[in-house]
Amino acid sequence: MIHGGLNIDLKHDGRMQYNQCCLSTTPLNLMINDQVDWNGKHFQEIRQHNNTDQWLPGCWQCENLEKVGVKSFRLSMIEKFGVEKNLTGPQRIDLLFDRSCNLACRTCGPHSSTLWIKQLKDQGSPSEYRETANLDKIKSVLAGLDLTNLGMIQFCGGETLLGNTYWHAAEYIASLVPDAKHKLTLGFQTNGTQPIDPRYFETIDKFQLVKLMISIDGIGDRFEYLRWPAVWSQTQDNLLHLRATLPSNVMFFVQECTSCLNLWYYQEVKQWLQENFATNQEGDAVDHTTQLVKHDYLNPQNITWEYYQALSNTSIQPALGDNWQEDSARIKLFLQETQRLDQIRGQDWKSSFPAIVDFYSRYL
Repeated sequence: MIHGGLNIDLKHDGRMQYNQCCLSTTPLNLMINDQVDWNGKHFQEIRQHNNTDQWLPGCWQCENLEKVGVKSFRLSMIEKFGVEKNLTGPQRIDLLFDRSCNLACRTCGPHSSTLWIKQLKDQGSPSEYRETANLDKIKSVLAGLDLTNLGMIQFCGGETLLGNTYWHAAEYIASLVPDAKHKLTLGFQTNGTQPIDPRYFETIDKFQLVKLMISIDGIGDRFEYLRWPAVWSQTQDNLLHLRATLPSNVMFFVQECTSCLNLWYYQEVKQWLQENFATNQEGDAVDHTTQLVKHDYLNPQNITWEYYQALSNTSIQPALGDNWQEDSARIKLFLQETQRLDQIRGQDWKSSFPAIVDFYSRYL
């Protein structure tokens, strides 16, 4: 992603910003006149740093996951594209330009969800974000890029299967890349709750592959808690229906957000996939990766010594890093914010995640 990635984000005030990767914590660059400076100072510096085989500080998620043998986003992209440098344009583009969403997930916020914006307004705390779906600006940016190396376009929401904005973008991309049918993968980041109307099957057929990147952080009550107000049984039925009815060039990819709430249950989603959703209708494997939550109050680091010790015999503990220490201020923030949202939404984290309650007993 450092050499071939491009993450484009249309912010709430209409500004376009970009960097190399949607997971990077490195600050984004402001776009001038809706144009990406592909060989600009920022990209040159991180590429030169990467050429020394050193991790960038903003890439800590992939670094920590790879330490424990968990497949990271970085490894997934190397698996797809190999390692190529000195490219004239991106191999993968991530686009975020419409934050319309039917969920207000715990690991998200108003930056990527209109339901989050509505809930804040209902609480008397107006959000600085507004609904944004500027397809024309995105078209202008894409038209100014060298797309000869492009192998993948990833739509990031909001919920990308809600409405038709991203489908219109897909049609435009197919028109820009004449051989899209033979080389281009189109990805939709989705929460799994939305069906796909058969009228879009013709658009799907214009790409070599279409991947549904499904966000699942738990099953049953834990899914419903984290992906509020989704219903697990309905989501599961929708996923099975999509698998049975979508064109054969559609594949599935499950992305799991690991927080201090579901860290203990890190094998749960993997097991459900193995038993219920291991392949698409053609037998292609459903890939599964994990990313660490960046939220302050749900950060996986916000665990107690008892929690850390209980993880000592698992493969996930080293993902917390070599310098983990209990931080009482962060733990108190986690409990305070979690309980505040519980009261608003009528939820109870202790009921949904019973196995970890005792780990926090000193703070309760």
